[in-house]
Amino acid sequence: MYRALPFFMCFVVASGFLPSAPLQGKLPPSLPSIAPTRSFVLPSCPRTCPLAPLASRALAVRRSTQGGGAGEDLVGTDQVCFDGGCVVEDSSVVMQELEAELLELSETEKRLRREGALMLLDKIRSSEAEDAAPAPPAPAPAPSPPAGQQSVISRKLQGRDGPTVWSEFGALASQRKCVNLGQGFPDWSPPSFVRDAAVEAIMKGTNQYTRTAGHLPLARTLAARYRMHLEREVRAETEVAVTVGASQALYVSLQSLLEQGDEVLLMEPFFDLYMGQILLAGGKPVFVPLEPTEEGEWKIDMKKVEEKVSKKTRIIVLNSPHNPTGKVFSLAEMEALAEIVRKHERIVVISDEVYKYIIHTPPEESQDTLGSAGHVHFARLPGMWDRTLTISSAGKTFSVTGWQVGWIIGPSRYLRDIQVLLPFIQFCAATPMQDALVQVLKQADQPYEGERNYYDWLKQQYTMKKEKLEAALRAANIIPMKGQGGFFLIGDTRNVKVPQEYLEESTPAMKTMTRDWALCRWLAKEHGIISIPCSPFYSPENRHLASNFVRFAFCKTDETLQEALEAFRVIGQAEQSK
Repeated sequence: MYRALPFFMCFVVASGFLPSAPLQGKLPPSLPSIAPTRSFVLPSCPRTCPLAPLASRALAVRRSTQGGGAGEDLVGTDQVCFDGGCVVEDSSVVMQELEAELLELSETEKRLRREGALMLLDKIRSSEAEDAAPAPPAPAPAPSPPAGQQSVISRKLQGRDGPTVWSEFGALASQRKCVNLGQGFPDWSPPSFVRDAAVEAIMKGTNQYTRTAGHLPLARTLAARYRMHLEREVRAETEVAVTVGASQALYVSLQSLLEQGDEVLLMEPFFDLYMGQILLAGGKPVFVPLEPTEEGEWKIDMKKVEEKVSKKTRIIVLNSPHNPTGKVFSLAEMEALAEIVRKHERIVVISDEVYKYIIHTPPEESQDTLGSAGHVHFARLPGMWDRTLTISSAGKTFSVTGWQVGWIIGPSRYLRDIQVLLPFIQFCAATPMQDALVQVLKQADQPYEGERNYYDWLKQQYTMKKEKLEAALRAANIIPMKGQGGFFLIGDTRNVKVPQEYLEESTPAMKTMTRDWALCRWLAKEHGIISIPCSPFYSPENRHLASNFVRFAFCKTDETLQEALEAFRVIGQAEQSK
């Protein structure tokens, strides 16, 4: 009997689960109530324990919800930091799964559970003296190597390999219950027709490697759609490449185009991933700021763009709708950019269009093909097909950012090198996800929830969420900047006073504190609101331009946005009472 005990204790001890409220009555009356406030890891806890994954997840949830210190490790969860922070599983879902596992225990296992609980109680009592002592400090992070001993990647990234805005604010989000408006992905499940397509793809057997350049049924579907978007022939075999998300699409595009010292023109603020990928490819970023107007819009001065173009300019990155500002570039702006490209035969435009189906205020001159009302495909402009790589993905459109399926559309002279490069990076994007998207893209064109198609419904939902977040920001005297697309809003915080102690702080990710960063730390620590400072989206020399700007995400449930409104109201009321 006791040979099985470590398996059980692996669960009850590692999770600190004894006992949750619904299970309290299952313990013998002689056993005192034990609040789940301590966790112990027994050396006898084997990795083969069938409940070990749930146990470690429970521990991760407990630590994240109880506000573990910055140095506390979230055991059992892959804490991946990217745009919007570090993801930790929802505690309510995990606890429900744990309840279900325990309710299915056999009588023998229940007896073992009771005996294990008694052992745990002895363990708790024997450790009270240890618990009374202060916990040892978390080990300090390993120091960075001297400049002469930097790693290859550190040198390529020019020292940008340390803590980031995502790791810092992800940690703040995990230390307490926060309204998270920082994470750049939806916090709801995708539509049922999307989930059903994934299940069907797996069940029918598309689970092995597929063609490296893209599952042919998906490549053909994308080619057919872009024929209508761009009003030209697009060949599935030679002018389409399917990638592991849009991030990999950008990576392979830069790697295939850039030589050491080539310049890449970025319009700032920019998605910070661009900077690292350009440096890794040996390129040199060159910056042109978008200029905020008194009306809250973002304008681009094409004369300044042309001034920055040189003989070394190889790529111009165009992101519309734009992250983080939400700006949708107008047809006139794109035509002006195309005119600059025509003057410099070496330049290629990488058009990042992952938010193209989320446009709230379509300009009158825009096209409307297959749900893309309001979006101008740069490659559709005269002469621009041969000068453009168009990047997009399914993640933002269908609320499946974890599927990681993106694509590149462009002329075969560029796609050939990309298709040659892909198998050296990753053999293929997930086959069942690619196969599922074939059906998803077809279904999305059909009537949905009373709208013409899924895309119209999606825009309507996001427009309402944008309006909710705008109202919440105004309640705290934060001015919402005008964004026409995507699911981010920039807030102008000039009217919000940042406490001096936050301005005087220094953190590993921001050693010289900026106002926007300090304000976001104040929002997180004092008001439980996670947002993202805009200074990381600017070049170091232009970081001061972000002083008043903070990015908020509205790809959140209405309940989350209501919580945000209430939290912002508290800030506004406090300001009024001063």
